[in-house]
Amino acid sequence: MGRRTLLTGAAGLLGGACARRLLERGDEVIALVRDRDPRASLYADGLVERCVEVRAELSDAPRLLAEYAPDAVVHLAAQTQVPVAARAPLSTFESNLRGTWLLLEACRVAPRPPQALVVASTDKVYGPAPVPYVEDGPLLASAPYDVSKLCAELITRSYAESLGLPAVITRCGNLYGPGDLNFERLVPGVCRALLEGRAPELRSRGAMTREWLFVDDAAEATLLLLDHAPALRGQVFNVGGEERATAGELAERLRAIAAAAGLTPEPIRTAEADPPGEIPHQALHSGRLRALGWAPKRRLDDALPETFAWFRGILQRP
Repeated sequence: MGRRTLLTGAAGLLGGACARRLLERGDEVIALVRDRDPRASLYADGLVERCVEVRAELSDAPRLLAEYAPDAVVHLAAQTQVPVAARAPLSTFESNLRGTWLLLEACRVAPRPPQALVVASTDKVYGPAPVPYVEDGPLLASAPYDVSKLCAELITRSYAESLGLPAVITRCGNLYGPGDLNFERLVPGVCRALLEGRAPELRSRGAMTREWLFVDDAAEATLLLLDHAPALRGQVFNVGGEERATAGELAERLRAIAAAAGLTPEPIRTAEADPPGEIPHQALHSGRLRALGWAPKRRLDDALPETFAWFRGILQRP
């Protein structure tokens, strides 16, 4: 048996991929979830049957740390949507800041503190800084979601560098892959529209560039950093696949995949203007992580068709 790992956000896209890999290598997984969705990988793939599922809030962290005494913690739980944060900044700050400090403080004062932690951030903390982003570059976040994650990073660095928690921070690009049930995101939203015979509607003009990373590659990076966390305490790592595409380009690729699958896809519709506060172009330099031996294994060419097929399976079941 490997370590006992507390995984927050276990029912999410990255959470499901991390749970699978932790189980494959023999870890005991304490899967912290708030809401159940049977389509999520944690449930649909039967992973939850091999985990200890705990339905709780991050405010329950002191009890969870005392009861389960995890050796390691992967903190993925967050409000992750830019449009939601713009509509409801207060609840986003509550979730992303308070949730982080409650968990980290529970780790600090636990009778047996965890020996390794990974806290997930985002490339959004860079804001409109020059690309490709480097970890020590300017952090120009201003939109509510971006600021919430930057503040959570600062809290994590304080606990790591001043209070001794062996925590590292990841800044991922845009993740995609099977198991993504957040239909406000580009790939799930476009796939659903195509499968329902509707014209996909982008919330931008489609020209904003993003870096795209398959979720399994992000999970591999997360667990690699978890293994090295004691030696890397307080450090930040970009996690990018170095494949960049605009929203419009990615939507058109999905449309072509739908056509190849025998559908008759409607044209992509774009907005007349980009949403306020959106970052025009994002790209990551991930050399620091690559120096540890990580490299992405999946490419858009092979992973997007797999992702579309997964959505077809869950959305077009008889």
